[in-house]
Amino acid sequence: MFSDLDQQLAATLKQRAGGDVDPAPIVAHARARGRRLRLRRRGLLVGGVAAACVALTVAVLAVPPGRTPSDAIVPAAAFRLPEASGQPGALARPEEVGADPGVVHFSTDALVSGAELATWRAGRGIESVEFRGLTGQARFALARTAASLDGLQQTLSSAGRPQPPTDVRVGGRPGVAWFDPSGDRKLWFVRWQPADGLWAQLDSYAATRDDAIGVAGRVRFDAAHRCVVPFRLESLPPGGRLLECSVTLGGSEQQPFADGSLVVGDGSGRWLTVRAQLVPGYEGRPGDLVAGDYRARRQGSDVLEMAVTPCVVEAFLKGWGNGYTESDGLKVLGGYRPARDFDRPETW
Repeated sequence: MFSDLDQQLAATLKQRAGGDVDPAPIVAHARARGRRLRLRRRGLLVGGVAAACVALTVAVLAVPPGRTPSDAIVPAAAFRLPEASGQPGALARPEEVGADPGVVHFSTDALVSGAELATWRAGRGIESVEFRGLTGQARFALARTAASLDGLQQTLSSAGRPQPPTDVRVGGRPGVAWFDPSGDRKLWFVRWQPADGLWAQLDSYAATRDDAIGVAGRVRFDAAHRCVVPFRLESLPPGGRLLECSVTLGGSEQQPFADGSLVVGDGSGRWLTVRAQLVPGYEGRPGDLVAGDYRARRQGSDVLEMAVTPCVVEAFLKGWGNGYTESDGLKVLGGYRPARDFDRPETW
């Protein structure tokens, strides 16, 4: 069922967005929101239901659980990762960018205005954050090579008619900027070198090139933060190691966690993704597959799912994985260990 839905959403998004848009994160948030709505109808969630809708035109935005579009603006602290004590920023150690899946080497507090959710990623040569909200979206990425940035798929919608780049300077450093029309606004791309051996790119909606450059100039590279999720994976396949961390924060400063993922893999190119989504009150039907102390079930042929309060936990063997078997996925899920406190990222 979900496989068919994913294909339909992906096809619609690619057709309507016009650009080379990556539908995976949009589909994932649409699925997560759909799951929450179904659970609410079944009476499995405690508390009132906030009125919301999902608009599938050129983008899909997810409203965090327990919040409505009319709620107060989410404070910047709700999106902030814990400090990485003793770790330098990107300017001091550019060679460490993207090498450690547990660290991001930049700060973007100045970009969070109007955001509802922020997704941080680190590992496999890239560090990034994407802010999404009802009043705007932006994505920032940092890498050691321009080729790594070239390999990123676009996640913000546009017409697919990028204009020629022009030379610019961001904070006195060389770069280029170009835009792609998006309805009555422009999606601007600003790429520059904050230091030798570093490449940065900001994708954001702005009225003018100067506005986009001004936003890019507010990213800081003098501090490091820990990419953290409220769980550990204590059982990996032979030769497996952590390759990437991803966490989505938002909602409120008191309850910031929305979902988190860890990617594990080995030197042969095998990898899989384990994702935990916060769904309070969800129990799900018992699974018939043994995953350590847990019971899991198949979600189609490529995903394993289990309920571990307060989350739905999934292991993706294909799509967001490749090469590992179902038994490998069950082994990894069997080593899932949730944090004691999901509301305090500094303890994860």
